[in-house]
Amino acid sequence: MTIRRRVHAVMSYKQGSAWTVMFSWTLTIMVLANVAAVILESLPELHQAYAREFHQFEVFSVGFFLIEYLLRIWTAPENHGNPKHKTATSRRKGYVLSFHGIIDLLAIVPFFLHSLLPGLDLRFLRIVRILRILKLSHYNTALEDLISAIYAERHSFISSLYLLAIALLVTSCLMYYAEHNLQPDKFGSIPESLWWSIVTLTTLGYGDAVPISGIGKLIGGFTALSGVLTVALLTGIVASAFTTRMRRQEIAFEAEVETALSEDKYISEKERRAIERLREEFGLTEEHAQAVIQRLRAEHRSQSR
Repeated sequence: MTIRRRVHAVMSYKQGSAWTVMFSWTLTIMVLANVAAVILESLPELHQAYAREFHQFEVFSVGFFLIEYLLRIWTAPENHGNPKHKTATSRRKGYVLSFHGIIDLLAIVPFFLHSLLPGLDLRFLRIVRILRILKLSHYNTALEDLISAIYAERHSFISSLYLLAIALLVTSCLMYYAEHNLQPDKFGSIPESLWWSIVTLTTLGYGDAVPISGIGKLIGGFTALSGVLTVALLTGIVASAFTTRMRRQEIAFEAEVETALSEDKYISEKERRAIERLREEFGLTEEHAQAVIQRLRAEHRSQSR
């Protein structure tokens, strides 16, 4: 195994060696420490007292993330997961333009932006720096699974958003005409009424704007009921899509194990590695995977009798 392949295996969490575990924990600690630093740095008293320490930690963090980013570009040719990328150059380009590649780049960009453009708003840079938390998606596919699930049900999702948009516009316009003369400070325009509609439809109910007329209260009740229907529909679609994706992954994993057992009822070393790669890709726990394997083995034994 070449050095580049070893480094790729460690950084992509494809093997359970001590180096792999050490790297994943180091990256996790660095990401969490950076998020904590960004939050604490926003406190004026801490920023003034420890400005030098915050800057030194930021320099160290950028150096760490820059080395990691360059190593991922260097080892990208060892990633054979996407059949579209057949050459080393295309695989490197694929990583740079991927979700993970963009997040890894955003982890280091704020530092250089501040160095090149000293007058840039620090609040904007803090917002970008807080995105480093997304680097943990290297080891957790929850965000990708959610996005993929929504994309799979995109037609239903867009239809639900359309209904929600209609409810927002209609109720905000109705409330504006019902209350703008009585409460011009809270319902003085449709955009101001739109804020009330958002709060009411999502059942948050801050209470900063409340209708006082009879017709306004009637519209408020209608808006609340509309929120129960539209927001619940949207939430149900997302939850159902996510559950369906998880179930499809479990079925795919069971099919892989079933294929391995159907040949000689034993799992070879090559098949074991393929099953393990699939388990890691789907984010299944070892206990869950072992339970599936044992169940399928028991089924094969009962069928052979």
